[in-house]
Parts: sequence; C-alpha cells; structure tokens
Amino acid sequence: MKKNNKYKILLLSAVIAVLSFGCDDTEFDTPPIKTLDKNAVFTIKDLRNICPDGSQHKFTGDSIVFGVVTMDESSGNIYKKLYIQDNEQAVELRLTAASRLLEGDSIRVNLKGSTLNYYNQQFQVDKLDIANLVVQATGLSKEPILVTIPELEADDFPTEYQSKLIRIENVQFLNGELNESYADAANQTDKSRTLQDDKGNTIIVRTSAFASFAGKQIAQGSGSITAIVTQFHETRQLVIRHLSEVELDKERF
Repeated sequence: MKKNNKYKILLLSAVIAVLSFGCDDTEFDTPPIKTLDKNAVFTIKDLRNICPDGSQHKFTGDSIVFGVVTMDESSGNIYKKLYIQDNEQAVELRLTAASRLLEGDSIRVNLKGSTLNYYNQQFQVDKLDIANLVVQATGLSKEPILVTIPELEADDFPTEYQSKLIRIENVQFLNGELNESYADAANQTDKSRTLQDDKGNTIIVRTSAFASFAGKQIAQGSGSITAIVTQFHETRQLVIRHLSEVELDKERF
C-alpha cells in the first residue's frame, strides 16, 4: 500500500512540474517581421521614369512592383516571359526560366538582380528570377482597352499602350494572307500577318512557331481581336493570347 502511495506521489510531482513549466512567464525570442520599405515600392510608371528610353538600370537591392498577369506562357506564343499591368501602365517581364503563373494572378515582383532596359524599343524587366515572383491573389482580370490602329501608331504609344491588353474592332486579315497559317509550325518559323481596319489602316500580328495555334489557318472574316500590343523598333505588333480572342467571324468588308 505504501508502495502505491509512493508511486502516486511521484506521478503527482511530475504533473505539477509539467504544469509549472507550461505556466512559465519566460518570453522566447521570435524572428523579426520584415516590413516593406515604402521607398522600395514602385509603379510601372515609376520604372519608366527611372529608366528613360535608351538607358538601363540594374536593381541591386529589394525593390517591389505589383501587377496582374495579363498574358502567361500557356499558349506557347511567348516563352520565359510574362506581361503584367497595374492601374496605369503595363510591362514585359523577361524571366530566367519558364514560370507556372497564369493570367489573372496578382503578383508581387521583387526586382532584385533584374535590369530595366529596352529591347528594340520595347521596355522590359530583364533577367528576372522566377523565385522573385509571389502570387498574392488569383482569378483577377484586366479588361482590354478598346483602341484603334491609328491610336496604336501615335507618338505616346510607349507609355500609353505598350504591353497592354487591347481590343481592336472592325478588322480583318489582308486578302493575300487568307490561305496562310498564323506561323510556320513545320519549319519552326515565327510569322507576321497583317490586319487592316475598314479605313485601310494596318497593324502586324506576330505569332511564334511554337504557339499551340501556329499551324492553323488565319481567320477568314472580319470582326474584333483582343491581344497584347508590343513594339519592335517603330513597328507595333499584336500578340495573341488565345485563338478564341480572334473573333473574325463576320462578313468581310
């Protein structure tokens, strides 16, 4: 009986010790919370301001820009590249590797190690590590801006429309291109096709040979097209996201 009481006393002592340890008021060190430096947060417009046309700027420290992905790599029409847009402007991101980000992803981009520059007059964030891209929300969207071909040829194009998601109405491919495909998939050759509006203004549609729709015959009718608009030297070019956004199913004009 005494032996059992001894065990009970030992057990009770152990429980008290555990409870006493759990109630200890000792405060343990916690890792510091890293806050975002407001001076290191930029808009896309800010990026253009710190890197005027023809120059370049390399980020050596943490610098942040936010945007919504308006074109991803899933169609194959772009590779190791994304387009993002904020409330005012848009920019092309050239990545060090392919990413799995999707249209509609709202992302935080740490620009550390990347370079702002111009590739044939197309403003871009170059050599961007995909590890620096953090998704903050999904399923968002940017509505395309309704524009005309003459507006895309205007002098303010670089800051107003470059890299943005746009929509042009009342257009069709040239008669001489109706038997052509969007690109030459067999020979892995990118191609430029020409759209014209009902007033005779024209713009290039540039398609990669690796696009999922590269070998398909170009749309035969008239209508509208939604695309990302880019620049190659002085030439404005449309980059198709999805073939479903080439809505040229009306009678030709």
